Amino acid sequence: MSGDLNQANILRNKVNRAASKLKYNFYQTQIAAMHESGSHDWCKHMKTIMGLKTNGKSCMQGLANKTTDGDCGLLTNTMNDFFVSVSDHLPRLNKSHKVFDVNEELPDQYVISVCTIF
Repeated sequence: MSGDLNQANILRNKVNRAASKLKYNFYQTQIAAMHESGSHDWCKHMKTIMGLKTNGKSCMQGLANKTTDGDCGLLTNTMNDFFVSVSDHLPRLNKSHKVFDVNEELPDQYVISVCTIF
């Protein structure tokens, strides 16, 4: 029984170390892309990386006040109706097509192989 617990702890630690490395690689890539994109979007990218989100309701509230007497639900429905009308002439997507497989496009630096864990 204790051997199973020790093995489980060893595997948990390996997975946690691999996850930490993946997080590090991910954020390094994000920061490198941010530096390459230019300074005008720097603050926006930093907030995204840090997980800070602005409250979108306050931004939309001003528009709702001007167009729909402050009703954000009505504003949302109006915007949705507009975007639907823009794409009405386009053919519907055929759902029988093969679904895009994300795993085919992932860089190796973001994938943990079974060999890495064991």
